[in-house]
Amino acid sequence: MKFGGIRNREKVLIVDITPMIDVVFLLIIFFMVAAQFARTTRAEMDLPLEPGEQEQQAEEAGLVINVLADGSIIVNEQTLDLDQLEAMVRDEVQNVHGGDAKLVKLLIRSDRNNDTSRLNQILNRLETLGVGAARLATEVPR
Repeated sequence: MKFGGIRNREKVLIVDITPMIDVVFLLIIFFMVAAQFARTTRAEMDLPLEPGEQEQQAEEAGLVINVLADGSIIVNEQTLDLDQLEAMVRDEVQNVHGGDAKLVKLLIRSDRNNDTSRLNQILNRLETLGVGAARLATEVPR
């Protein structure tokens, strides 16, 4: 009786990393595009020089309201007046937060050269809508 000899077969594992490289490139492209979208919500302006909160994790704002030095209000690259801003915030309360205005997260970016009466008008409108709180953006002094 003849038994077959035990052969030492070497098994070579071939790993194709091409799909992994494709996924990595797609993630890089995604994060680059997402970073550009974050910049478009913020208009170029001189913010007040205050240290503000020093939190490690920044809280995400749902709606960013930009108030330029001339008093114009810009939200999502649209110039609005006070009535249009109030309607937009009211829609945000109804559609996103189910009617609970205290859950709305607002970030107000006001130019340091802006007249504070315009900022007070905006805050009064937000108060009449029942918005719980709004964050004011500042720039850390150097």
